Amino acid sequence: MTLMQLPLMAQNTDSTNVETLDEVLVSSQRFDQKRRESPRQIEVVKSSKINELQPATLGDALINTGQVFVQKSQMGGSSPVLRGFEASRVLMVIDGVRMNNATYRAGHLQDIITIDPYILDRMEVNFGSGSTIFGSDALGGVLYFKTKDVSFGTKKWSPYANIRYQSASNGKIYNGGLEYQSQKFGAIFNITRSDFGDLRMGTKSYYAEDENYGLMPKYVTQINGVDSVIDNPDKNVQKGTGYAQTDVFAKFGYRGKKILHTFNFQASMSELVPRYDRINENTNGKFTYARWDYAPQNRMFASYKMEFGNENHKNKFIMAYQNTEVARVSRKFRKTNEKRQLDKVNMITANFDRNDKVGKFTIQSGAEWVLNLVDSKGTLKNVNTGVVTPGDSRYSDSGAITNSVSLYGQANYTLDKTKTILVGGLRLTHYFLDAYFTKNNYWKYPLSAVYFSNVAPSFNLGFVQPIGNDILIRGSFNQAYRNPNVDDMTKVFDSKVGVKVLVPNADLGPEYSYTTDLSVIYKFNKFYIEAGGYRTQISNLMLDQRGTYNNADSLLYDGVMTPVYEVKNVASGVIQGFYANVKLNVWSKLWLNVNGNITKGTYINADGTEGPLDHIPPFYGQASLKWTESNWYGELQCLFNGKKELAEYSNSGEDNLDKNPAIGNPAWQIYTLRTGYQFSKQFSAALNIENLLDLRYRYFASGLTAPGRSVNVSVSYKF
Repeated sequence: MTLMQLPLMAQNTDSTNVETLDEVLVSSQRFDQKRRESPRQIEVVKSSKINELQPATLGDALINTGQVFVQKSQMGGSSPVLRGFEASRVLMVIDGVRMNNATYRAGHLQDIITIDPYILDRMEVNFGSGSTIFGSDALGGVLYFKTKDVSFGTKKWSPYANIRYQSASNGKIYNGGLEYQSQKFGAIFNITRSDFGDLRMGTKSYYAEDENYGLMPKYVTQINGVDSVIDNPDKNVQKGTGYAQTDVFAKFGYRGKKILHTFNFQASMSELVPRYDRINENTNGKFTYARWDYAPQNRMFASYKMEFGNENHKNKFIMAYQNTEVARVSRKFRKTNEKRQLDKVNMITANFDRNDKVGKFTIQSGAEWVLNLVDSKGTLKNVNTGVVTPGDSRYSDSGAITNSVSLYGQANYTLDKTKTILVGGLRLTHYFLDAYFTKNNYWKYPLSAVYFSNVAPSFNLGFVQPIGNDILIRGSFNQAYRNPNVDDMTKVFDSKVGVKVLVPNADLGPEYSYTTDLSVIYKFNKFYIEAGGYRTQISNLMLDQRGTYNNADSLLYDGVMTPVYEVKNVASGVIQGFYANVKLNVWSKLWLNVNGNITKGTYINADGTEGPLDHIPPFYGQASLKWTESNWYGELQCLFNGKKELAEYSNSGEDNLDKNPAIGNPAWQIYTLRTGYQFSKQFSAALNIENLLDLRYRYFASGLTAPGRSVNVSVSYKF
């Protein structure tokens, strides 16, 4: 089977699946497109693969692909890193609607855990700049999540249930749902309840010089109403990591003669997610906090989609409303005042997209409107008396708004003689931000408002060139941008107690990136390799810099005099890297799948001084052997990370060097065994044993020690 014949094979397959080398369809280009027609690196993870991985959250699923690095500050967290970019520099999109709102921060995020793995048809990882199609924030790439579609046909009801258990966290996940179809109407109802206990780490330290690396010898609790530090009866159990979450999903579809209407509802609700790295923060056994929780962390999504047209002229309109509600609740050790900062964001989006096939051209065009309304409040509660008084808000205390309007167009052109595909696109966005402070704001900020307005262009150029039947060369040049948001311009936040407090800066501009990609795909018989390199140059890079607040270089924050920092456009940067994915049919139905990723990043200040960028992971990847039969599979996987050298750490503090040995983050590798069996059309079961050797290790930049040996069992039944 030659490379150019691949599109004729099944196209909705998983690009990470070791036994499948054919092409896949991707939805992350607004309309379905063959993956081989894109000049960019795109990886697709189907729901079947997600189920095999048995993840607690989608962050865990991404980790186990070996394609994406993920940071964790707590068990209820996962912050994906794409090509050295993280958080607000990576765009998340669900069902064609951007998730990134005006409070997405540049540090670490956990919003990906609010997407239920059970509701996905697939997730797509688009590496590299993606602003032409999706706008601001897509510097490192786009994570696109596509939920299951309703079905149409002979009238029937299809209930299902799933139960999953994970021993490392004593995690119990219960999932159930109902699908209905008829000739014109279809519906899906799904609910998932996840209940995780405190996470157990491995018993054998991967850092040979310190057998106690990562252990939790003591923790804070209350005894007779008094904050107390006590010995942990099991140092391998990370007290204060467990949490519970409920996810609800409903989708309704109505099919007319030439039009499809879809209503989509999603909700993720968690009453309390402990932030473990803050709870565990201590110096020589003296703990900083008695409490630090996200309480609550909720996301709600509702959208209406209308699709109409024909094979050559497709149209899509999506109107969506999203609401996020996140409260940060903290109290210092043996202090009476409990701080609560509640941030609510209402986001309204409207997208119109069109796909036209005209001769040898495929033209995509569209418009987007995004409105963010931010409300941020702060209170202080005396835990002894219950009296609540006004406190400091995280963002501007009188509200903030961002508004953007965009137009875009992109065309693919195919040359008959050489089969070359040429790609070019352009986007233009007008964006503004208004944030307001009351006269008597808690911090006595001297300005009454912060304003920002910008017209941002974005473009991309690329090509796909087949050579013979077995080689495909791809290249692209992309320009992307990130407009400063409410978090960048109005936040007051101590990233580390007594070391750094960030204050608002009204003078910020957008970041721009320029990425050059070049890759090659070679397929011969049952061997497949994709390898590529990239280089990204960043201008107007936003970094934390020493600043002043009301003419003072320090601020009394939560009772501690702390140096003042501001986010400023003070540097440029360079990120470059290399990746390789290899698939090989070793023997019969046994497939080998290996991938690896190398990333390096440096910033350059205006005075010429240089330093390592934050969020740059060490070498990472995975290798696996998998055997698949018609009704069962077995897989042995090695997941690995190289050492993060001390000299490669950023001085920003974002990479949590203080949570690791003085040498940096040690290298590690763990082994996982997976197997599953389909007993009948209705009943299936899977067994995973993760971290077989029970090793103790940490992901780079994480404040949480990774799970030890975990026996994960999943049972599924379709009624």
